[in-house]
Amino acid sequence: MSNWFGIKLPGSSAATGKGPGFQELWQYRYDKIKHLLERYRSAASKYRQLKQIKRNIGNRPLIAIILSEQMGDIIACEPVAREVRRLHPDGYIIWVVRQPFVDLVKYNPNLDGYLIEKCPGERVQLLQSGIYDKVYNLHISHRKCKYCPEDPINPIADQIGLTFDNYYHRGDLLYMFSQAAGLPALTADPQMHIPDSVRERVKTLQLPAGPIVIHCQSSHVLRDWPAENWNKLVQWLIATYPYPVIEVGLTPTVSGQTDQFRSLCGQLSLLETAEVIRQARLFIGIDSGPAHMANAMGTEAILLLGKLYDFVDYLPYSGRYKRGEGVKILNDFGHPCAELPYAWVQDAVQQQLGQPKLV
Repeated sequence: MSNWFGIKLPGSSAATGKGPGFQELWQYRYDKIKHLLERYRSAASKYRQLKQIKRNIGNRPLIAIILSEQMGDIIACEPVAREVRRLHPDGYIIWVVRQPFVDLVKYNPNLDGYLIEKCPGERVQLLQSGIYDKVYNLHISHRKCKYCPEDPINPIADQIGLTFDNYYHRGDLLYMFSQAAGLPALTADPQMHIPDSVRERVKTLQLPAGPIVIHCQSSHVLRDWPAENWNKLVQWLIATYPYPVIEVGLTPTVSGQTDQFRSLCGQLSLLETAEVIRQARLFIGIDSGPAHMANAMGTEAILLLGKLYDFVDYLPYSGRYKRGEGVKILNDFGHPCAELPYAWVQDAVQQQLGQPKLV
């Protein structure tokens, strides 16, 4: 039992020092204090850096685009950088982003730089400082840091009634997030900016030409399709078509390696993954970051979607995929992706690649 401060009451294991609850409570307190101290130091350092930038740029306005996390969200919202540049041709525009996703904005020619965000609490602290001359905040309100007391609020998102309970009912990610930032509802095709150095690194992998690239696991289990179906699909692809199959992502789903199948899971950076997807003759994947890469890279795709919480008929993608160009969306409406019939995927592949030629 605990009181409303979250401190164990007398008689509990945390209060008496017995049991795992005591250690977990004090570990959390230690982690929280450490995080808050680091956050305040980090925010102070970034404030000084931003002040120096403002001194260096003179009368140019310092403009922040804030969408710090979720790979697919950042890729889908790349057109925001182009729109903000159009609105502020002389502005010094930075994208506020978490460390794992820096490469998604680092090479964007419409940006002057980026700022690495430690946590939402730090974001609130910098916004309250008034350091930015103009802010385009794409976040929905109330996604908090687990340690910080601040509750991030986006007044524009609140004004238009945009919440985590209804955002997919409003349209694709770009359409919805651009309005949360106070911009017009954007519908442009997303792009990825990949430097030559990344393309050269991918060349060193000596990948076969024109592969089928698959991505099987997302950061959310509700988006996933069963591993047994992926293994069955890859076995059928190898037996049916002459094309090599490559799996990308963090953790492998398909077991085994053959001359025709290769797993690159856990071996590629974000931009290297995008470059591999660009080279594919077909991408097959669930609703995830790599699916947004396929959209941005102009790759033909078969995408597996399903019911996600209360969202049934939704489409996260703008641009080509929203227009139905170069993509087949599979969704057994009202059922999760895990229940998507295997035969649907196989039929979609045959429609895309054609009936196999007899040798």
